[in-house]
Amino acid sequence: MALQFGMSKSKMAIGEPEASKLWIHCNSCCDLFAEKKSVFFLLACHHVFCKRCVKAAVGHTPSDAPIFDCPICRRSVRGRQVGNTMPNHIKQFFHPEPYALSNDFIETFQRGNHRHFDKYKEKKELEMDKLNKDIEVAKSVCQKRFMEAQMLRVERKKLSQRSQHIKLQVSNQQAEMKRIIQAKVNRSLEPSSTQESSIRGRNRVRGPSQSRGSSKDSSRSPLAKRNQVTSFMHQPNHSFNL
Repeated sequence: MALQFGMSKSKMAIGEPEASKLWIHCNSCCDLFAEKKSVFFLLACHHVFCKRCVKAAVGHTPSDAPIFDCPICRRSVRGRQVGNTMPNHIKQFFHPEPYALSNDFIETFQRGNHRHFDKYKEKKELEMDKLNKDIEVAKSVCQKRFMEAQMLRVERKKLSQRSQHIKLQVSNQQAEMKRIIQAKVNRSLEPSSTQESSIRGRNRVRGPSQSRGSSKDSSRSPLAKRNQVTSFMHQPNHSFNL
């Protein structure tokens, strides 16, 4: 259908006078003569080729018709360029109304070219159908992959949020552990500080009495030093001989 639509578009582009020539095509690459992209040749074996698909053999004189090697029947045959310069009996092969001619061979020639071009169109239609199916399959696969990618994006976002939440919990736990350790350290240091504070408190309470006692001790210290026995007592020296 798409190829027929393309053919109808080519008819509109070519014009109605050229529409009757759409069956004239290269029997090898199926390029159309009406598009006038290349020079066409009709060979004596009744095959039509464009200039790109057939090559002239070497050795013919310029006055003679060129000799070509036919790619289909593999014969070296003469050929004529398709156009108004062809002799009239050869030009009849491309008559727009072959059924009006008395020569059945011309109608057979054109019918054979029509069948060949129809096979080419059917082949291209099958290729296009296959391409359309492949496109639909690729489209469905792409849609499936897109949905999977969307799901993976959502899952990634959830995992990212979960990771941030876990990091926050870990940081809070670490801060709590540091706080507990610091509290334990502070509790272990509390007895010594309390002892020091109690000693300081006692010293503050006993301060005046101790000062009085110290003054008494200072006043009594000379007498105490005199009364303190440090060695044998020395009696008056009354020397005598034994």
